[in-house]
Amino acid sequence: MPVLRPERVAIIGGGCTGITCFWALQNTSYDVHLFEASSNLGGRIRSVPFEYNGQWTDVDTESPSFNAEASPNLVSLLRFLGITTSLMPFSFSTSDGGNIVEWSKNVFKGVLQHPWALCKKETYGMLLDVIWFKYLGQDLLLMDNQKLDLPLAPPEYFCVDEYLSRERYSSSLMGKYISPLLSVLWRTNVLDYISQFPAKALIQCLRNHNHFRSLELIPKWRRIDLGTSRFMRTMTKDFKPAHIHLHTRVESVHRAGETEYQIVTSGDQSDLNFDRIIFAIDGRDILKILHSNIDAKEKEILQGLRVLTNRVVLHSDSIFVPGTDYSWTACNYVLSLTNPYKQHDRKNALGPKTRSKSCLTSNVNSLQNIPTSRAGRIFITLNPFTPPNPRLVQGVWEFTDSELRTGTLIAQNGLRSIQNKRGLTYGFRWTGCGFLEDSVTAGLEIATKYFGAQVPFELVHHDDPMDSSEALHLGLVGQLVRTAISLVRIYGLLLEISLLVLFKIRIQALTVLF
Repeated sequence: MPVLRPERVAIIGGGCTGITCFWALQNTSYDVHLFEASSNLGGRIRSVPFEYNGQWTDVDTESPSFNAEASPNLVSLLRFLGITTSLMPFSFSTSDGGNIVEWSKNVFKGVLQHPWALCKKETYGMLLDVIWFKYLGQDLLLMDNQKLDLPLAPPEYFCVDEYLSRERYSSSLMGKYISPLLSVLWRTNVLDYISQFPAKALIQCLRNHNHFRSLELIPKWRRIDLGTSRFMRTMTKDFKPAHIHLHTRVESVHRAGETEYQIVTSGDQSDLNFDRIIFAIDGRDILKILHSNIDAKEKEILQGLRVLTNRVVLHSDSIFVPGTDYSWTACNYVLSLTNPYKQHDRKNALGPKTRSKSCLTSNVNSLQNIPTSRAGRIFITLNPFTPPNPRLVQGVWEFTDSELRTGTLIAQNGLRSIQNKRGLTYGFRWTGCGFLEDSVTAGLEIATKYFGAQVPFELVHHDDPMDSSEALHLGLVGQLVRTAISLVRIYGLLLEISLLVLFKIRIQALTVLF
């Protein structure tokens, strides 16, 4: 009687998703192999050396901070691996030349850090908008097409720009609060596409971070004490070397009979026939590998999973962190001096259609708990619009990330229709819960849902951002607060209109007199 061989599974891509998937499958009945083109596992997560006064310090390329309430699967995995985390103070700031706005646990603490901002009318308008948005923003999830005045297009196409304009929010809310907040939460620069991002998906993502259910302006953050690179090493320490193929770029995948696929790699590999393939790489790379071995529906969906390339600089130049040492926040979002946002422009929440520039700088000392006495000041800047001082730069690298547009989210929504078809599975997952949570969840969901793997903790499913069917549960206090804020806002708008009318009447009267 012939002995049945175990099903052979190839995971292409040794980033966080691929590693997590392999970790969950390594002790199953499958014969699993992991292929990675570079010399190390981890993808965008690795450590790089940083020199200060002749001493070297390892710096993680991916921040170890995360919102625990939005990252249940990451928390469970860390706990099982015995990796500790600690609560960390977190704040971020926005600067556009001479003006600095700092956001911390509550609005008043941030303002008190820069009291001179209280001398500006724009500050009060922005703070009121932040409060209104925090308490009234999730109302958008309750609105259907008729309420949104979208008789033909689905409500998912109602974009952030249209929403903020319709609700008469100021441009400062977008430029100095929403864009910086999302850039920090999503570890990317959102300015280039946030205006056309689906508004309901935005609100759903902020709900996942408890933005609307907490009295605080930013979520509570925790830090992986070992750092992200050691987190990856802990997860991979028991991987069988014979099943890990480094320096092995997969060039193509094509059919080898009715039930098998043959993998062609850049290395001198043999016996590369597999029953099932898991892709833990970008959609554009999947298309290159599959080439013509793909049907029209798969091609359309994978083409919709667009990515962009981010440039990252490791340096010690404080040009992107204005202010004094003691006031430096964990992250600083910098708008260029040619920022197009007009102060308190309520006709268009994003101001004129002039292209602006921005970048996000992380204070590595704060985020990775590295003392300045040991390593000096360390910063990581994402997509700098002007280069730091070359003498202060110690590393430059690139990584790809999801291009968060409506088309990408629609393609992700359609991905479920081609998952595990023809033996092909795709590890793309974006919910806005954070890079680590999304990557870990993607790997674990593939292993458990499509391969029947068991993990030693409860796996939490995150809804797709385009699915906003979850009911809103508002208590009596919440309803009263929202009603009061709505009334205040209505009276404020009426007062603003009255003042404008009185001003015009006065001008006309003066014109008649003179």
